Amino acid sequence: MLTLKDCADFCDLSEDELLGLLGGAGMSPIEVCATVQQFADTPSECRKMVGFLQSYLEKVESKGDTRRAHEVHEAIDHFVSNHAMI
Repeated sequence: MLTLKDCADFCDLSEDELLGLLGGAGMSPIEVCATVQQFADTPSECRKMVGFLQSYLEKVESKGDTRRAHEVHEAIDHFVSNHAMI
């Protein structure tokens, strides 16, 4: 049986990326993994995912959690470096 971690690893999503996408996209964890996998090479969809991560970052920053905000920034950097943006 596949676990959520297996799915996230297959999609090259870190835990912070997965949490950020969950917080920004309003999808279930498996939907997030499926969407990222399906559109991994589609720049417009990858940019949409970055938008979800940025929405989550705004939520974190509004709470004043600088440590978590830094982790989300790193997750965004990782996502951008591993997915097609152009």
